[in-house]
Amino acid sequence: MDAILAYFENFQLTQENLILMMVLFSTVLIVITIFLVVSGSKSVVRNRLQTYKAENTAELPRRSTKIDNALESLSPIFAAGSSKEKESIRHQLMHAGFHNETALTFFYVLKALSTLLGLFGALIYSVFSESNSNPLISILFGLGVGLFIPNILLDRLVKKRKSRIKAGVPDMLDLLVVCTESGLGLNAALMRVSKELAMSHPDLADELDTVCLKIKAGYDMSEAFQGFVERTGVNELAGLISMLSHAARIGGSLSQTLRDYTEDFRDKRTQEVEEIAAKIPTKMIFPLLVCIWPCFFIVVIGPAMINLMDVFSKM
Repeated sequence: MDAILAYFENFQLTQENLILMMVLFSTVLIVITIFLVVSGSKSVVRNRLQTYKAENTAELPRRSTKIDNALESLSPIFAAGSSKEKESIRHQLMHAGFHNETALTFFYVLKALSTLLGLFGALIYSVFSESNSNPLISILFGLGVGLFIPNILLDRLVKKRKSRIKAGVPDMLDLLVVCTESGLGLNAALMRVSKELAMSHPDLADELDTVCLKIKAGYDMSEAFQGFVERTGVNELAGLISMLSHAARIGGSLSQTLRDYTEDFRDKRTQEVEEIAAKIPTKMIFPLLVCIWPCFFIVVIGPAMINLMDVFSKM
């Protein structure tokens, strides 16, 4: 025991030790992954559940089934322990368009892989770099980059999908007004609008198809639209849900309700654009002060300063 403690006290982080640590860490991870994949693929309960599922549904490709089994077996390692964090990531994945059951496990697997890649990159840099800096700093930096890059990419995907859906909402409302005024019901109008928007706004068309399927399956219209808002994250459509529910409850005209909401929505978009335009002068102050005004003063005052320096030098 004393020899082990003395070894750890005299331990130094050299290139050979770093390489040995990387090899040991990689070997342990590979062995654990192979064990979990094999044990997950040969689980008796999972195989019986798959046989019951195959009797009622169409048979899925074997390759995707094996991948799903492997991910299910690896999920206890990579998934977060906090239920709040899991729910938050699941909502973000839903807003980004990933509705598969294994999307959460895929995300945590990718996060673990990116963390390992960041760790290995930092170790390789610390081994082969000639700098005398502390290698612990580069290791922590690599771990931080690998740990937070998946979350940053997921946030960007969510923002891009929300912007694409928001861009298609005005066209959707206009088409819904035209379809309902021509005599179509709401479900038929939604189906027609989803077909029309399939080329220009595919994300919005897919969500409208889901709403139509839910209404056909027996869901209430307000519940179907509430699920649409939860899946997309576009909270601006919550007002449309309440207006449509109120019109259906009191027997009002859906076309008139949609037309009123379309006008209100256009007014809100106009106000948002005006707000953005009003912020532009304030945002231009910083580049004016830092980039433009120094050059202006150099051009205007520079020659006069040079002449003054010549005059004082001659005196």
